[in-house]
Amino acid sequence: MFFALLVYSAYISFVDLKIHRITNRSLLFGAITFACLALIQGEPLHWRSALVTLTIAPIALTAKVGGGDIKLAILLSLFFLPSTLLFLTQFAIAFAAISSALVIWSIVKEKSLKSSIALAPAICGAVIWCAR
Repeated sequence: MFFALLVYSAYISFVDLKIHRITNRSLLFGAITFACLALIQGEPLHWRSALVTLTIAPIALTAKVGGGDIKLAILLSLFFLPSTLLFLTQFAIAFAAISSALVIWSIVKEKSLKSSIALAPAICGAVIWCAR
């Protein structure tokens, strides 16, 4: 399941960095893949983590976070993030570190903060950090 997370994260991150879009089709493919693997391997689903992420979604939307990024966070939290304070803290720290690096990279590349920033690498990287 971890290998599937790595491959899926690499694909989603590459596409988000390239075109700044996470399609519903790619999210559905990930959901089906992770659900099948979780069923085969007997992995638990983390409903509370997904509900916490879903609860935070309106705040993220007002902060101009894209809908695809929010759906990706909900999807990955359902399969990979247990709802303990330790995991949520690790996720927040890893997400902040990676997204800060993405902001700096965007400033260097675009010479301004007016362009959109791809958050999929930060979300995927934080989940990978927690799922390792």
